[in-house]
Order: sequence, then C-alpha cells, then structure tokens
Amino acid sequence: MPTPPSPTDAPHWAALLRGWRDHPGPLHTRLHTHLQHAIERGELTPGQRLPAARTLAALLGVSRATTVTALDDLTASGHLTRHVGRGTHVAPTAPRAQPLLTLRTPVGAAHPSEIDLTIAVPVLTDQQRARLRDAAAHAHYDSPYHPHGLPDLRDLIAQQYTHAGLPTTPDQILITSGAQQAIALTAHTLLRRGDTALLETPTYFGAIDVIRAAGAHLTGTPVTAQHLDPHHFAHQTRTHHPRLAFLTPTHHNPTGTTLPHPARHHLAAHLHDTGLPTLEDDTLLDLPFTDTPPPPRLSTLAPHAPILNVGSLSKLYWAGLRIGWLRLPPTLAPTLKQAKTLTDFGSSQPAQHLALHLLADLPTLISERRAAITPARDHLAHLLRTHLPDWTFTTPPGGQFLWIQLPTPTASAYTHHAHRHGLRLYPGASMGVTPLPDQYLRIPFTLHPDHIPEAVNRLARAWAEFTSRGSGRLA
Repeated sequence: MPTPPSPTDAPHWAALLRGWRDHPGPLHTRLHTHLQHAIERGELTPGQRLPAARTLAALLGVSRATTVTALDDLTASGHLTRHVGRGTHVAPTAPRAQPLLTLRTPVGAAHPSEIDLTIAVPVLTDQQRARLRDAAAHAHYDSPYHPHGLPDLRDLIAQQYTHAGLPTTPDQILITSGAQQAIALTAHTLLRRGDTALLETPTYFGAIDVIRAAGAHLTGTPVTAQHLDPHHFAHQTRTHHPRLAFLTPTHHNPTGTTLPHPARHHLAAHLHDTGLPTLEDDTLLDLPFTDTPPPPRLSTLAPHAPILNVGSLSKLYWAGLRIGWLRLPPTLAPTLKQAKTLTDFGSSQPAQHLALHLLADLPTLISERRAAITPARDHLAHLLRTHLPDWTFTTPPGGQFLWIQLPTPTASAYTHHAHRHGLRLYPGASMGVTPLPDQYLRIPFTLHPDHIPEAVNRLARAWAEFTSRGSGRLA
C-alpha cells in the first residue's frame, strides 16, 4: 500500500471525511461514528497519525470541543491513542481490516435537496431520449460472446479514427464498460506494484485512484493556466523512469487547457523516442465550443509510439450508457485484449447496439452537445463573475469544467462548509498527483440550466458565511 498521507494533507482528509454529517446524533457522535467506520473499513490503518483536533475543527467548520470529544471517545473505545507531544494515532490494537484506499472519486448519490457539483453528467434532452428509444428497438439480438466488442461497433470506431487522420483497423479497437474500465484495464495490465506512473497534475481523479490501486508510485508534471510543459514531462521521464503515462492533451480535465501544436509535436516525438506506454484520454475531445478543430492526437503525430487512446460516450451523450473503448497500438493489443476477456467476456451487447446507432451520426451528437453546453457554460461563468467576483477562472474553449481559484488557502474546508448549504463540492487539490495549493474548485457546467442560478446562490451564501467567520482568507 502507498505511504499513509500526512495529517496535514487537507484534501485527503476532506475526501475521507466526506459525508460525516450524514450520521445520526450530535456532531461529536457523527464524527466519532465516521472515523470509527474508517478505521474498521481499513481506510485508517494501525499507527496512522490523525490531524490535531484544532486542524480537524477548522476543516469541518465545527468547534474544537466537538473534535476533542470525538477523539476522546475513540480513545476510550480503543480505536485511537493520544499522547501529548506525539499526537493522535490509530491504536495498534484497533479492529484491523484489509487496507482500503480513500478514493478521490466522489461516490454515492446526492440527496434530492442537494446540488451535486462533484461530477459532470450531461443532461439528456427529450430528443435524445427519443433517439435512445429508437435505438433500443435494434438492441436485442441473440449472438455469441464478443469479448473484444461488437464487430460492427469496432469497425465504425476504427473508421472514425481513420477519418480523423489516425489509420486504425477494427482489430485495434477494444470495447470497454466505460472509459474508467479502459483506464483500469491498462493500469492493472501494464503496471506492477512499485512501478512509477507519470500523470499531469492536476488530473482526472478516477485515473489517480485506479493507478494508486494498481500499487504504482505516482509522480506528476504540472499543467499550468497555459498547458503542460513537454520539457518538464521529458525531465520527469528521465528522472523517474515511469512505466505508464496518463495525459489529456485536449480539453484537459480539470483545467480545460489544450496543448498547442508546437508543444504537442515535441511531446509526441518524446513518446516515440522513449517508447513510454501512454494513455491519451480523448473523452472530452469532442466537446469544443468553436468550429476550429483541435490539434491532432498525440497518437496521430507519433503513430508508432505505444499510445493507447481512451474514448467514451459518457461525456458526449449519456453517463448511463457505459460504453467506452481503447484504440490499441499493435504491440500492446494482445495483452489488453486478454485482460478484457478475463475480466467479463465482453461488455453489454444491448448497450453496444445503442452506441452503434448513436455513433453512426457522430457530427449530430457533437453539435447537439455543444448547443446544450455552451450557453450553460456562459451562464454559469456570468453568474459567478457577478456574485463571486473574487473567484478567478478562465472560460475554457472546450470540455465540461471551470477550474476556479479561490482567495483562500483552505478550499477543502469551504467544501465541507458548502455541504451545509446543500452543495456537494470537490476540492481541486484532491486532483493533484503532487501537492497543489488548496485554493481550487472544479465546477462542471453540465447542470440543467434551470438549476444553475440556485447553485450559484448557494455557492455565494456559503462563501459569504465562510469568509465572515474569518475562515481561510488570504492575507
């Protein structure tokens, strides 16, 4: 297992303590229950140090007396040990479970009264629902197993890659149950415990979780307000010798940046020269807000490099349609195909038939999603600039998110405070592979348009209350 996070790693503790108020009873009992469950599940392991009571109180927006009482009760029950000068630790004799990762990925359904800003889920229109119903009429055929995917679907996706300038055969396409399975298959197939993986920082939290779960050591290459620096990426590969890289060069999640042509050519040449297996995340590639086509994929610029392209319909059409795919380089195809076969003998065939029907008219899907998401992006950006003018962000040219910098060093604490206002938020620092300043939020603009004003109203009310208490303002 990775080294336990330090007691000062606010994003980690924000993730581990997510939902602590949902337990019954007084606040100190709720916190006691949540921490006890974390110990008994194995998220907190024997000997691991907890934050100080004052630090926990600041993170959770409660009094120090509340956290002291919770920690004292856990000490009395044998779950913790507390010593002056040495801090608070999980007791060696506490109930022990198999170590369990604290996931960065938000899990669990939001309460109907909450507005969930932790994930981006495209809103289906009535027209799109009707298209799904039409497609479903052709989705129930008896057929043998297709472990690598429905042949017609693989053929169509291969044609689309080829049309985009990346010659591809159907044999190079592997259908998966969403992009997340594609990332997981790659990580668990190509990595061994103790290997190093190189990711952008910040990056997609699902990739962080999956690669950590594979037992890899993660190192990062920064994505700034402009883009990834290919020279720094090359330096990291020479220094750390990674066995896998994960990159989102187009409409990056979460910053929204797109790697420009010169930097992209430099990066592609480096991948070709080093032979570093690289996952290129294309899941947001079809979400531009202008008619200007994005730069070519890295795999297009380096066709002989071991680059695996990840695609999905979840962001473009509907998250409930769990169909994704990998475009495989020939050298890695046999290994990944075998891994997929051993996993499930193939993804859902009705879902693949739906995907086949939808992808047959890919330009329409792109046009409809752009028509829905562009005004939502602009409306959200306008309301944030009006009601929260001290929050700073750049309106992205594509993707699904605003990457927002808050004038506070304790954005993780604000996310817990906002939960009391019916908002589920995700601290941006949790998307860091290496430590990021705790000043960021990732907010999607995929909400139903009718919900955007209320979301901003709640954000503003929570922020006003948070700052009125002197919580975390920068000097």
